[in-house]
Amino acid sequence: MSLAEDRRARLLRSLTRTGTARLADLAAELDVSIATVRRDAETLHRRGRLVRRHGAVELLPQSAGRRSPRPATIGMMHSDNRYLALIAHAARREAERRDHRFLIEPVESQDDAARAAERLVAAGCIGMIYAPQWRSEAETAEPTPWLDRLELPVVLGGRDVDADHHLFRLDSVIADHAYGMRLGLDHLQSLGHRRIVATIHDESPPGRLLRTYFVDQLRRRDLPQLTPPLLTPPERTAAALAPIVDAMITTRATAIVVHTDSTAQALVPRLRAAGLRVPADVSVVAYDDIVAPEVDLALTSISPAKHELGIEAVSLLLRRHRLTRAGLDPPPVAHVRLLPVLVVRTSTGPAGRLR
Repeated sequence: MSLAEDRRARLLRSLTRTGTARLADLAAELDVSIATVRRDAETLHRRGRLVRRHGAVELLPQSAGRRSPRPATIGMMHSDNRYLALIAHAARREAERRDHRFLIEPVESQDDAARAAERLVAAGCIGMIYAPQWRSEAETAEPTPWLDRLELPVVLGGRDVDADHHLFRLDSVIADHAYGMRLGLDHLQSLGHRRIVATIHDESPPGRLLRTYFVDQLRRRDLPQLTPPLLTPPERTAAALAPIVDAMITTRATAIVVHTDSTAQALVPRLRAAGLRVPADVSVVAYDDIVAPEVDLALTSISPAKHELGIEAVSLLLRRHRLTRAGLDPPPVAHVRLLPVLVVRTSTGPAGRLR
C-alpha cells in the first residue's frame, strides 16, 4: 500500500469513530497539511466513500458505492417556547443545509409527544430531536413509554437531566445555564456590586436551575442574600412588576439579574418611574439575549447558545444514524454542553452609593 493509500485508510478509520469530522481536525490527527487532507477527501469522495460538507467530511456506508446519499427526514418535537423555537429554527436550517427534510411537531404533554412521534415515524423520520417544556418537576419526572418503544435515535435538545433520570441515556445538547449565571455575577462583582437580587422563572428546567445556582453562588462568594430569588411574573405589566421594584427599594440592592430579557426590558421603565436610574443606581443583567436592544438603553445580557444547539442536535442525530446504518458500533452517548457568553452593553455600571 502506498503512503497516500495508507493515509486515506487512516482517514476512513477516523471517520468510523465519529461519522463526521472537520478537515482541520483530520489534518492535525494525520499530521499533514489541510491541502493534503482536501485532496484525499476529493479522492475518497469520487470513490463514494465520503461526502464533503463545507470544510468537513462525512462517512458513507461502503455499500452505498458511488451513489449520492438519499436525503433523510429528521423530526423535532418542541413546546411553545421562544428559546426552543430558536433551537428548532437552527436545526431546520442545518438539516436543510445537509439536503435533508425537517419536520416539526408542537407538543405540550406526553400524550402530544406520543401522537407526534407516531406521525414522525409514519413520515419516514430517521431520528428525532425532543425539546419539552417541563413546566414542573412532576412533568420532568413523567415516564416516556412512547420514547422507549422507538427504534430511532432521539436527541434531547435544550434540556438537562440528572444521571438518575430515565432520559440520561439519550444524546443531548444543552446550554450550561449555571455557567451563564456565574458570568453575570462575575461581571457585577467586577463593578463593585455586592447587594444583588434576581428574578427568575420557575416554569422550565433552566429557570429552576438558575434559582438554585443563584443562591449557591451568593453563598460561595460571601455575598448577602437580600431576598430569596423573586419569581418572574408571566405578565409584564406595571402591576405585575411592582413586587420586583419594591424588592429593589426595600433591600437597597444595587444590581439585579432578570430572567428573561423581555421581562428586563419591561422592568427598566418601572425602575425609572420609581426614581431608580439604570445603571447609575441599579445595574440590570438580563438572561437570554433574544430581544432587540432599546435605542436609549441596551441590556447587558447573558447569552446562552441557541442556534448552535440546533446545529449540534442535528449533528449528534445524524452521527448515530449514520454509524448504525453502516453496521458499525454505535458511538458512546454524548452530552454536549455549550457555554453561554456575556454581552456587555449599557445597562450595567459601577456600584453607586447605597440609597
